[in-house]
Amino acid sequence: MAWPVRYKLVGLLTAGSMINYADRVNISVAAPVMMPALGWDEAQFGVIFSAFLAGYTLFQFPGGIIADRWNACRVLAWACVGFSLFTALTPLGGLAFGLMLAIRFCVGMFESVSFPAYASLNSRWIPRHEYSRAQTLSIAGAYLGQAVSYPLTTWLVLTFSWPMAFYVNALIGGVWLLAWLLFATNTPAEHPKITAAELQDINTHLAPHPRATISPWAVLKEPQVLLLSFSYLCLIYGLWMIVLWLPTYMVKVRGFSMQEMGWIGMIPTIASFAGLVSGGVFSDLLLRRGYSVRFARAQGPALCIALGIPFLAAAVLVPWSGASVACFAIYLFLMNIAGGGYWAVPLELNPKLVGAISGVMNGSGNCAGIFGPMTAGFLVSATGNWALPFLVAAGFASVSFVVFYLFVVPTPIEVKARVAETVAHEAGA
Repeated sequence: MAWPVRYKLVGLLTAGSMINYADRVNISVAAPVMMPALGWDEAQFGVIFSAFLAGYTLFQFPGGIIADRWNACRVLAWACVGFSLFTALTPLGGLAFGLMLAIRFCVGMFESVSFPAYASLNSRWIPRHEYSRAQTLSIAGAYLGQAVSYPLTTWLVLTFSWPMAFYVNALIGGVWLLAWLLFATNTPAEHPKITAAELQDINTHLAPHPRATISPWAVLKEPQVLLLSFSYLCLIYGLWMIVLWLPTYMVKVRGFSMQEMGWIGMIPTIASFAGLVSGGVFSDLLLRRGYSVRFARAQGPALCIALGIPFLAAAVLVPWSGASVACFAIYLFLMNIAGGGYWAVPLELNPKLVGAISGVMNGSGNCAGIFGPMTAGFLVSATGNWALPFLVAAGFASVSFVVFYLFVVPTPIEVKARVAETVAHEAGA
């Protein structure tokens, strides 16, 4: 029996997020070769990495608005054109430091549109009881992209040259773009291969769209959007720090060699991928089993954060290196299970603005990606204590749990707009 069209669409999105993530991490893999070739030091490359994150963070919310308002399918196509083009232009940045900063900023700017647009497109294609797993599977390709990019980029750099890594990544993006243009449509009704039964199933079970409309800019003032985003920021603070500092920690503190670290680094990545996919299944399962929307989308996932916090503390306090790796992996698995709830809440708040809300949430999380790892570096430099930044991350995760469990209530935010419209109508009458 053939797979439903929506499953194939999610598969394409997963492949797209793999390419998206490979294009953002390839420069970190190639950096040891690029630095002597270009005559730039670690401090300058730190600024280059931050240039990507600045573009990626700043355009999350505008990208979500664009995807909600216009054709999300075409938005994703143009995003791929943009980040593939500027990935191919990255070697040109070697001519001048400022040019490299501009190019990497543009890679981040175009990639920033992707995940909010995924959320917006999935809200049009995926029944409510399948939405969380579809969205988390779509973005979980990022972890697969990281796992594939490290050995592939290393091989290309060592076998050919560092520019070749960027050309090949850009070419792979072009192949995905062609497949996307040939297959994807903005809504199920537009797809030529969808069956009447699948179309009816989708339309019957889509999340109910609000009758009242509110400006996408109004979500910036909505308490529930702000609480969701703050909770996500506190969670992602620790996740970004682990991604960027764990290899150094394992070598300097736990005594692993660089070669051993190459294999060990795969364990947290696999755990993160498994957790994110499981989180989507977990949240949808709770909803189908009759649990309240609040428990299925917020409180249940929040409990996974609470379960994971002791493992993060144990990871830096246990004396055994193998146990430390296992604790980090368990923590990342549980934190990413919670991600299934975070990415589902925007749909419950307002399906018409799911891209904008997801953009605010993900943009907030990536602010932590800019400042969290930097803070960790200062803490280690000032105290010499490598456990301290991870324990601080555990503290931030505790705040994330409290806010997500007690204060995030995923009920439609258009209610206020409806009430305001009713009052205005009655006043006019």
